[in-house]
Amino acid sequence: MRHHHHLSVQTDAQPVATTTPPVTPSTPLKRDSNPAQDAADTLLYTDSLDYHHHPDSSTPIQFGHGVWSVVYKASSLPAPSTTDSHSDPALITPPASPASKNRIVAVKSPIRKDAHAVLECEARVLTRLSLTPGAEQYIVSFLGYLPRSHALVMGAVPLALSSYITEEAVKAQERRSTANMFEPVLGKQRWGSLTQRLISGLDWMHNTAGVVHGDIKPHNVLLRRVSAVDDDEGFGYEPLYADFSSAHDTSSTTSSPAPGSALTPPFAAPELLSPAALKSPTGATPTTASDVFSLAVTLLAAATGDLLLYPGASHMQRLAMAREGHRVVEFARSGGNGTRVARGGVVERVVSGAVVKEPAERIGAGEWVELVMST
Repeated sequence: MRHHHHLSVQTDAQPVATTTPPVTPSTPLKRDSNPAQDAADTLLYTDSLDYHHHPDSSTPIQFGHGVWSVVYKASSLPAPSTTDSHSDPALITPPASPASKNRIVAVKSPIRKDAHAVLECEARVLTRLSLTPGAEQYIVSFLGYLPRSHALVMGAVPLALSSYITEEAVKAQERRSTANMFEPVLGKQRWGSLTQRLISGLDWMHNTAGVVHGDIKPHNVLLRRVSAVDDDEGFGYEPLYADFSSAHDTSSTTSSPAPGSALTPPFAAPELLSPAALKSPTGATPTTASDVFSLAVTLLAAATGDLLLYPGASHMQRLAMAREGHRVVEFARSGGNGTRVARGGVVERVVSGAVVKEPAERIGAGEWVELVMST
């Protein structure tokens, strides 16, 4: 069955903070390393779920929501020993792992019928990513797919980078002085750590796993706490990429772009926001180059503390400016926190090569890692 490709432009980024810390330390699944076969198979979730509800009502507790789905808070429970009637023999069932029992999980469920194909595709991508060495360092832990409800089950991490940036921007404004007004709102050390980890993760995603994310933004990066210390001397979190509903596998000749794409100005690359791309039934397909642009703008937002990047502008004005994305550093510098993007400073040096107008001329993720390590 062929699924239509849906393009959705989000006018305001929704807090889709939703997924995963505890990485399941189970033995990796053993299979033939056939990329095409990997992309076609999906890990099934075999445990039971107990959804959490608000104490004073029967309303399920949500971690967040997006264009295609809502993410619920639940607990995983050991599955009955009987055969799962929902199983599909064409799908792969991961071995039971003690780490997946009795833990808080995030259940990403479709909110519309046309989201079924989107989440099914995302489950295949997450399966491929999860089976790639290094996954636990860079992406949310994927625990499996529920075919009957078209839902994804992941570990739960309620803190999104978007929320963290907003909180730190308020703190930075309170302690703003001539001594720190030229530094990122996260501080030099924390911004540098975040930058290195996210760019390394993108390099892994593109060049090891062979996947394009398609919708990188602060709302789709989750922060897993790894240290009690989180201050100017050290970043206490590990950033993980989340929400692969716009992702596709580039390493397989049988792979096709995701059946749904959600674009959020100003984080989407300008070539994806052109009038022709937005009017097309299939839209423009995200690429490794558009991922690089999106991560650069995400890092720019983490430096300025402004998730809109173009404060005071209307939605249409922001869209027009996002279409001129190669000027994003200039636009950010003209904002209220423009001093934090100093000319020739570390932020500009890190992002400038990633936001050039021509996608083919943007820095690649591997080269970007080398640049950041030497900056």
